[in-house]
Amino acid sequence: MSEFIPPIIAKYNYWVYITLMMIGLYAIIAKNNLIKQIVGMNLFQTAIILYYIPPAAKKGGTPP
Repeated sequence: MSEFIPPIIAKYNYWVYITLMMIGLYAIIAKNNLIKQIVGMNLFQTAIILYYIPPAAKKGGTPP
């Protein structure tokens, strides 16, 4: 059991993205209220944006 924990902890940011994506996808599909669907879409979009930011980050780099 202990050999599974270090890889999971090493990739914790991916687990956060997946969790946000699944919550957003559930809200889009399962809810009938349009406002709740929009909130779910925003969660899904936030997860996608957060997914692309860490690989692009460089030490000592400046934003454009």
